[in-house]
Amino acid sequence: MAQINVGKDENGKVIRKSVTAETQEEVKAKLDELKLSIYTGKFVNANTITFSQLIKQIYDEKLAMNEIQPQTYYRTMETVKLCKEINDIPVQKIDSTAIKQLLLSKVDYANSTIKKMYIILNQCFKEALKRKIITDNPMLDVRKPKSTKKTKKIRALTLDEQKKLVEVIRNENVRYAEQMLISMFTGMRMGEINALSVNDLNTNFNFINIDKTISKGEHGEAFVNDTAKTENGNRQIPINETVRPVIEKVISEYKATDDNVLFHTSAGTLIATSVVNTEFRRIVNKYNIQDKTVKGDLSLHSLRHTYATRCIESGMPPKVLQHLMGHSDIKVTLDTYADVFDNFQSISVEQADSYLNQVSLAV
Repeated sequence: MAQINVGKDENGKVIRKSVTAETQEEVKAKLDELKLSIYTGKFVNANTITFSQLIKQIYDEKLAMNEIQPQTYYRTMETVKLCKEINDIPVQKIDSTAIKQLLLSKVDYANSTIKKMYIILNQCFKEALKRKIITDNPMLDVRKPKSTKKTKKIRALTLDEQKKLVEVIRNENVRYAEQMLISMFTGMRMGEINALSVNDLNTNFNFINIDKTISKGEHGEAFVNDTAKTENGNRQIPINETVRPVIEKVISEYKATDDNVLFHTSAGTLIATSVVNTEFRRIVNKYNIQDKTVKGDLSLHSLRHTYATRCIESGMPPKVLQHLMGHSDIKVTLDTYADVFDNFQSISVEQADSYLNQVSLAV
């Protein structure tokens, strides 16, 4: 038997590795092999940290350093749960085959979910390599599979659909009616609307202050996140005349609460976006609002798309729309509504041509 120092632990204590064999020659051969692995960086001490434990450590640190928001942390932990096949396996024992099998078993999920899993897997094994838990990154041999799930594109309401929906909201008993109208005529995200406090609505100076959103906690509970979804999500938007009556009604019916939030459930709890989406889908189906001949599907997010679409149809410049929508980059605005911009390109050209004629610049 022989022993060799292979490094130190976190407390500075020397770690020794023993080598045993039946003969001295075999001991020497094993010892030389061990020395070579240490010299070439291929030796790692046994480590039992599992995939889920390492990911949690990574994101605990990101959260503590304010690199991510709480909702990002909680969403990531939910995605980690989808990796249940490897969550409790030590990182050292996970190979590329296990990772490929994991990802291939999730192809019935949306591409966005698969992408999130792929990112988390990459982060885990890069960190493991950095900490010298592993010597080779198994992700180098792994490609991200494509989803087999058929998804319908969420679209804006047509003018006829929008008129029909407004009529239903006016005349029928629709829960969360005010929130739906505010989204439809301001483009605000539902999480932003449900996080509004009475102080965020300024009818004297004619603006809505947006700097919060409703997020989900670790156990799925709704809470007010004191930051918007994106950096550009923190914004002030004007109260237009279409939505003003709705805003004034909400303010007049407001009853003071400890959190000053305008909208609550009948039980006094905060309202999650998913709850409003369920009601939206109910009334769309019950009152036959969706035109089935138009491609795409309708969801609560369609209200936001509808506002943006009407703005583009009216000739609003993309940069102005970017601010109103709270997009992080003008590219997001242009990419999200590319089809709408393309549809109204010819109209814009005709308007420009008409202007040139008016100022006597026609050839």
